[in-house]
Amino acid sequence: MMLIPEAWQDNELMDPAKKAFYQWAACLQEPWDGPALFTFSDGRFCGANLDRNGLRPCRYIVTNEDIMICASEVGAVYVEPEKVIQKGRLKPGRMLLVDTLEGRIVDDKELKRNTAAKQNFASWVENQMLQMPTIMKRVQRQMNIEPTITEIPLSLDPVLLAFGYTVEQLNLLMIPMVSEGKEALGSMGNDAPLAAMATQARIIYDYFRQLFAQVTNPPIDPIREDIVMSLESYVGPEGNLLEMKAEQCHRILLPSPILTIQEMNSLKNLKAAYPKWSSRTIDITFPKGAGLPGYKACLERVCVEAEQAADEGIKVVILSDREVGPKRVPLSALAAIGSVHHHLVGLKKRAKIALMVETAEAREVHHLCVLVGYGADAICPWLIQEVTYKVQREGLAKGDQSATQLIQNYMTATNAGILKVMSKMGISTLQSYKGAQIFEILGLHEEVVTKCFVGTASRIQGATFELLAMDAFEFHERAWPTRDTIIPPGMPESGEYHWRDGGEAHINDPAGIAHLQDAVREKNQTAYDAYSKNAREQVKRVTLRGLLEFKYESATPIPIEQVEPWNEIVRRFVTGAMSYGSISMEAHSTLAIAMNRLGGKSNTGEGGEDAERSNIMPNGDTMRSAIKQVASGRFGVTSNYLSDADELQIKMAQGAKPGEGGELPGHKVSTSIARTRHSTAGVGLISPPPHHDIYSIEDLKQLIYDLKCSNPRARVSVKLVSEVGVGIVASGVAKAKADHILVSGHDGGTGASKWTGIKHAGLPWELGLAETHQTLVLNDLRGRVTVQTDGQIRTGRDVAIACLLGAEEWGFATTPLIAMGCIMMRKCHLNTCPVGIATQDPVLRAKFAGQPEQVINFFYYVAEELRGIMAKLGFRTIAEMVGRSEMLKIDESLRTPKTAHLDLSPVLKPAWQMRPGAATHRVRAQDHKLYIRLDNKFIDEAEPALTKGLPVRIDCNVINTDRALGTSLSYRVSKLYGEEGLPKDTIHINMQGSAGQSCGAFLAPGITIELEGDANDYVGKGLSGGRLIVYPPKESTFKAEENIIIGNVCLYGATSGEAFIRGVAAERFGVRNSGAHAVVEGCGDHGCEYMTGGRVVVLGTTGRNFAAGMSGGIAYVLDMAHTFAPKVNQEMVELGKVNDPHEIAELRSLIEDHRHYTGSEIADRVLADFHHLLPLFVRVMPYDYKRVLEQEAARAKEEKKRMSTIDLVPSHTASQVDLADEAISEVLAKTSKPINSSSQLQVTFRKPEQPIVDLEDAALDEETTRQRMKKLDKTKGFMKYKRLNEAYRPARKRVKDWREISTRLSETELKYQSARCMDCGVPFCQSDTGCPISNVIPKWNDLVFKGQWQDALNRLLLTNNFPEFTGRVCPAPCEGACTLGINELPVGIKSIECAIIDKGFEMGWMQPKVPSFRTGKRVAIVGAGPAGLACADQLNKAGHTVTVYDRNDRFGGLLMYGIPNMKLDKAVVQRRIDLMEAEGITFVNNAHVGVDVDAAEIKGANDATVIATGATWPRDLRIPGRDVDGIHFAMEFLQLNTKSLLDSELSNGNYINARGKDVIVIGGGDTGNDCIGTAMRHGAKSVVNFELLPQPPAGRGRDNPWPQWPRIFRTDYGHAEVAAHFGSGESTHVKYSLASSWLIHS
Repeated sequence: MMLIPEAWQDNELMDPAKKAFYQWAACLQEPWDGPALFTFSDGRFCGANLDRNGLRPCRYIVTNEDIMICASEVGAVYVEPEKVIQKGRLKPGRMLLVDTLEGRIVDDKELKRNTAAKQNFASWVENQMLQMPTIMKRVQRQMNIEPTITEIPLSLDPVLLAFGYTVEQLNLLMIPMVSEGKEALGSMGNDAPLAAMATQARIIYDYFRQLFAQVTNPPIDPIREDIVMSLESYVGPEGNLLEMKAEQCHRILLPSPILTIQEMNSLKNLKAAYPKWSSRTIDITFPKGAGLPGYKACLERVCVEAEQAADEGIKVVILSDREVGPKRVPLSALAAIGSVHHHLVGLKKRAKIALMVETAEAREVHHLCVLVGYGADAICPWLIQEVTYKVQREGLAKGDQSATQLIQNYMTATNAGILKVMSKMGISTLQSYKGAQIFEILGLHEEVVTKCFVGTASRIQGATFELLAMDAFEFHERAWPTRDTIIPPGMPESGEYHWRDGGEAHINDPAGIAHLQDAVREKNQTAYDAYSKNAREQVKRVTLRGLLEFKYESATPIPIEQVEPWNEIVRRFVTGAMSYGSISMEAHSTLAIAMNRLGGKSNTGEGGEDAERSNIMPNGDTMRSAIKQVASGRFGVTSNYLSDADELQIKMAQGAKPGEGGELPGHKVSTSIARTRHSTAGVGLISPPPHHDIYSIEDLKQLIYDLKCSNPRARVSVKLVSEVGVGIVASGVAKAKADHILVSGHDGGTGASKWTGIKHAGLPWELGLAETHQTLVLNDLRGRVTVQTDGQIRTGRDVAIACLLGAEEWGFATTPLIAMGCIMMRKCHLNTCPVGIATQDPVLRAKFAGQPEQVINFFYYVAEELRGIMAKLGFRTIAEMVGRSEMLKIDESLRTPKTAHLDLSPVLKPAWQMRPGAATHRVRAQDHKLYIRLDNKFIDEAEPALTKGLPVRIDCNVINTDRALGTSLSYRVSKLYGEEGLPKDTIHINMQGSAGQSCGAFLAPGITIELEGDANDYVGKGLSGGRLIVYPPKESTFKAEENIIIGNVCLYGATSGEAFIRGVAAERFGVRNSGAHAVVEGCGDHGCEYMTGGRVVVLGTTGRNFAAGMSGGIAYVLDMAHTFAPKVNQEMVELGKVNDPHEIAELRSLIEDHRHYTGSEIADRVLADFHHLLPLFVRVMPYDYKRVLEQEAARAKEEKKRMSTIDLVPSHTASQVDLADEAISEVLAKTSKPINSSSQLQVTFRKPEQPIVDLEDAALDEETTRQRMKKLDKTKGFMKYKRLNEAYRPARKRVKDWREISTRLSETELKYQSARCMDCGVPFCQSDTGCPISNVIPKWNDLVFKGQWQDALNRLLLTNNFPEFTGRVCPAPCEGACTLGINELPVGIKSIECAIIDKGFEMGWMQPKVPSFRTGKRVAIVGAGPAGLACADQLNKAGHTVTVYDRNDRFGGLLMYGIPNMKLDKAVVQRRIDLMEAEGITFVNNAHVGVDVDAAEIKGANDATVIATGATWPRDLRIPGRDVDGIHFAMEFLQLNTKSLLDSELSNGNYINARGKDVIVIGGGDTGNDCIGTAMRHGAKSVVNFELLPQPPAGRGRDNPWPQWPRIFRTDYGHAEVAAHFGSGESTHVKYSLASSWLIHS
């Protein structure tokens, strides 16, 4: 009872005395909470105990000869049926005990009641336990424990920088947690660098990878099975395990390991509440002056102080980094907690104290999990809580929640997150997780591991204490720089989650995506080569394989013609398991068509596949996926689905979220998806974690067997994810007779997952693949299986490395999607994919433009690149190449300080040298022994039914080694008759005995199995239309309704069919049932879990947690004892009576069928007294399902009403005809009878439809506008709102003045425009083809949308010195590269940029910021144009003394004199010059350096000189007549005009006047356009514009793909002014000369 307790924490039904005993026991001993069935004996007593979740089967029978037989299966020992008086199973957390002396079975209740009565444990707990609320109340009486929040705003808080906070972390992870109480979702996997490879400083948590359960034990669903989960823990000095006394309960009970600041302040002053409980806070910061060695020295000090505290009797030790500041650098709280924990464990003093941590460093769920995993009893993440107060104060959270509510949201999110991480490893209680170190380290050196994380695997070495200290100092320097510089406030953009120019590298960057799409669309080998080269550069900075190079020097190259041809190699390529539902049908089927043409394989994913997709299309293509996946959701897994596969893939885990399930929300479940998944449209679908029939190697072996029986021709694959120990798991899988093993990397894509899973679970495939290959070879198992790997494999080089490490097949998922048009928006989870791939929205799906040829081209290029590498390495075939890792080496030239200690030698160890002679690739098939199956008898005897459809009856005896009975027969039926199968009961099999596991698995329509006896686990698994009948032997004397007749997890994933079970089912009956109708006479815990369809009738009692995750179907439970309601998980279902006549009839019909088929006595009693017993039936109805049924019923009613409508076209005029006599109307009124409303005739008149008014075009009052602004949809803004350009003033009016030609958009209009920005995961707007200064455009767009204008300004100023200039005159390549521009008008980026800076000046935010510190260095800058001014601005902010020299009388260069006033008002330029002067920059005008100012003198007077003179010499056109009068360079014309305008409003005449002249402008660029505009304002007689190049097309040419700058025909303001002034007659049409010139006006 102490070692393996029941799940008692949230069990309201448990006896309080027993619960008190468990609470006392928990103070002494953490529980074993994984799967376990153990037996024990001392000679007298013999017993067994089952784990709290009931995951192991334990069946027993009792005979009339006083013999009990207990085993993991029924039928292990044959006993005559008439001797059996009881058949049972051990329930979760229960104990079975036989007292051989007294000759009786001791009941679990009696046993535990006696134990719990040994002491008054309840009073011990009540009197001794320290509760947090009590502690806080007592401390509060003596002191204030509320947090002190500084007035510093978030954007200026240096402490955030000191602990490595970034904008992305705050906005993407933290604010959703505090606003919504949930972790944020991400998608498309993790293609950012490993912490060990990252160029930026990383906190130490990032080096830790969460381990997860796969095969060894089951992950748990922490939401639907929360009854077994607990975050409670007891901290403080532990009592003696061998005693039993009240003082053992004298510990602090923490409901959660995460503490608020108030709770931590209470614990810091614990003595004020309990004088005998003293606490001590240990500072984990060190002086900045101590330098890098100070880091390790501080660790030593902290360990010594903690030991001293334990020796002094201190009961609570708190490690705190609160002392951080300009002079003190913090240790990592994780390093501190780990080292102290292990130090005290080594001294056997850890149990003396509670070890807590108060840290600013931890904020994410992963951080908190790692701290708990390395020994922290409690954590107070104080900085994120203080941030939350500021978030509330600054109005950054959704809604009007208080700071207390927001912090509660954060606690809710972190608690749920910790439970999820624990559950991935199959751990139920925090007590078991604490200190268990369920992590692998990726990239920390042995010196760090042995000091802080003893016993944790760190296979490739990595960062030393010195590197960790360097990162700590870098963060500290960001917060409190040694040299003060002026930078805009705000946290850095790290690019850790979404690609940012200048941030962390990403494998999928804009250049790579653009090159690949160009290559596959245009068959452009050059573009593919550029893509491959770019991919190599990214991989170098992101992944472990980036450090590897081929040993070409050790190879003998061969001609490429001798290498295996590309069309053979591509047969080894597969596409990833992306389900229809996560991606659109168009994308899914395009992949399938492409792979079928190539001879490779596409994968259904876990969403099923329609049978129609296997049909041959008119052109010979087929949309059939060769790989059919079988995941824990079992969506659409039918006998027909399985029979139509070349490979059946068991999904043990997914790279992006191993150990987790998933969920498809109801709004995404369309009619088509529901049909494919055998569920109901509009009803959500939960995909549970893999813990029902694949949680142990035995169960996995059974599932492999089941699938092999369901399709003997298909190979069975098991998908694993890379982690330490995956090699041993793979060996078990190979021994379990899998034909194929896939080892996925951690970085694979996903439609949706929590960021915690995407970023911190799983390992690179390089490690997992090498371990798997080596382990399989060592055990001589490699020859039996094919090994495949996947995870961000993008090029032939990646494939070559994977092959050399041991893979003979390779999976691609993200890259084929990119080839089809994916732009890595990372918005898959929002259903807003703008290119129609990861969406079910019909509007967006229509934008899908991918073609199978693009995917084929991609694989062709990859295969050809691979062949080139093979030729250089001397390999003729893939088989020769597999596992030849000695042909790889580490490229030492790529080492950085971060990667200097990485050791990849374990990865590169050749497996063939470990066990010479063993096969290193698949050479033989597995022997599944299908030739000795009982099904072969069924198939032989069913020949008349299979060939002619004649009825057949088969009789046989069965034993528990006869597994998957009827499955191979179902395969034959499905192959011959498809999904329809045979008519009911065509093949009827009568069995007697104890059937083995999976009896009737995937049973096809037309087959009936009637079993007289009993069965083991998985009866009716995947039932596909067949009928199952199970009842006890006729000779049995026991009551069937009180005894176990079938095992665990029956009807798992059933899609249709019937099951009638006379007797009780064990745990998890009807789990994931999506269509079968079943009657059973009782069931265990977790009944009808995740059910999505069908009907289940339970004529007896159920276990706990009934209907958890049930989203569809209906269950009817006969609740004779009125005990059912507390056992139901009512999160998703409601309980009610059966009142509907149709339902009553259906329920009665099912019970009658049950009686008919099984002879059930209880069914007979129910039917005999049905009207009296009907009120005792409880109807379990899911809310979602009920809503959908009601909607369907309403639609049907409406349709019926519509069909009975008389459709009249109304007359245009009212009736003008009077009745012949006024009395007639009275007679009619009296004689007309009232019509029954239910049959009332409906007459409707069609009304003309009102025109739909566009939102932007509607005239709204101010209040309505304000309300609508609040409801603007940012998620789908790009679909809903139109692009608005800045309005130009009328052309005929604006040529009369020199004011700016455009007017700014209003704030309302700007909000609409910013709502159109999609905040792309890979923002092309700041890529090489986008913004040349790397403006973080999505971020300031988002801030404008939220109304955070000052933050938007700060974000803009981080990358752009002068937004007021670029926002007016930049040609906006960012808009040309905007992803919205692929198929819509792009976001109006320029307008928003200009508005932000103008708002900054308007609000007074742009004030002079004079550097507080001067370096003493003097810098001269020659030239005051844009480059000179930007240089001066940056150098001045850095503290240097700057002087700017310019030859003109005014400053600004091109900005002042090159760009005319109507484009850039010179007051705007002068405003900036004045601001810079006020900030301390000296400007010297009329200084023509080298002419009237001595350059040597300037150089001598300054420490540095910058030449920023620009290109002042124009390009001349030397043609005859060039020297005649009236020919001028454009800049001469423009500069003189602007100078005269500024000096005298053109009155001084010192300019080239075009009034009354015929003007020819040569050159069609911006400058030429400015000349046209200037000439028009002078009053030119005519203007002709010559352009040397041919006229561009109206749209992009094929040689000008997005995201390149669009080389399209466009006119500017000057051209419009000419057309407006001179009219649009024949003479103004564009004409072309032989020299390919074109005219704007002639």
